[in-house]
Amino acid sequence: MSPSEQIRLPLRLKESASFENFYSRQNQEVVNLLQSIADPAISKVVFLYGPEGAGKSHLLQATCKAMLQASAASFYVSLGMDGVQPELLMDLTAYGLVCMDDADSIAGDASWEEALLTLYESLGESGGRLLIAGRYPPGQGKFRLPDLVTRLASGGVWKVQSLSEEDLSHAIQLRARQRGIEIPDAVTAYLLRRVRRDPHTLFALLDQIDEHAFAHQRRLTVPFVRDLATRLLGN
Repeated sequence: MSPSEQIRLPLRLKESASFENFYSRQNQEVVNLLQSIADPAISKVVFLYGPEGAGKSHLLQATCKAMLQASAASFYVSLGMDGVQPELLMDLTAYGLVCMDDADSIAGDASWEEALLTLYESLGESGGRLLIAGRYPPGQGKFRLPDLVTRLASGGVWKVQSLSEEDLSHAIQLRARQRGIEIPDAVTAYLLRRVRRDPHTLFALLDQIDEHAFAHQRRLTVPFVRDLATRLLGN
């Protein structure tokens, strides 16, 4: 039975998650590491941490997607997703790469911590790798199992830096170019001035703007984007 046949939980990878559309000015070293994660010289475990909205989920999903495209058995799961139980980890040892998001949601739970430690040991024996992300480094979060904290930090702990306002502007332009959108500077400035400045909200709105502009054959102007943002976000 193949790994994909064993797992019944859906692999929720976003279509938009890729290395190509991740603005990486302050995080290029992390991106380089993840793009080379299949290299035997890379540690068996990599831990990413950083604030909400920094792009950790994007990077985990981009890494998982890249490995799948290279025909490597890979699995992504958010540990904070409804229906995820510690028993899931028992079925992941056959994967070459396991990407586990939102580690904070299970930190401090004895059953989860024991299962995660067992998965780490099993992947080490089978030659697999563990890529895990949370808001805090292993030693500063709520993990209580000392051996797990040691193992999770053993391969390197990498901070994913948040985007500054200037970075957000460049990230919007990059995401737009990846979608084939020409977005004027005035529209970018409007979005940063009037919409909550977190990448998830901005990029989700950009996707909807693209869909509406295409459907109605409209150019991206500030009045068009303002009216659309008001309808979609209620502000």
